[in-house]
Amino acid sequence: MTYRLHISPDVFDMYKQLPELARRDLSLVLVDAQQRPLEHSEPYGQDDGIIRTVAQGHATAVILLGHDTRMLTVLAIAYAGPA
Repeated sequence: MTYRLHISPDVFDMYKQLPELARRDLSLVLVDAQQRPLEHSEPYGQDDGIIRTVAQGHATAVILLGHDTRMLTVLAIAYAGPA
């Protein structure tokens, strides 16, 4: 079952400031995570199956998985690449 994606306005502003290739990479990895979030993400610290990270290229996001609500919430975005 597909998880719904939620990005707060503040995090979305961070996303909009990323270079085009980083936005594309992050979009692709988030779409994959919506289908099978545990398979397309890594634990964030201790593996609780709820707070995870997704990464592709130079972009990384911390996500919160609401298994009961089928909601995938992007908590933070990081970029470590050329401007």
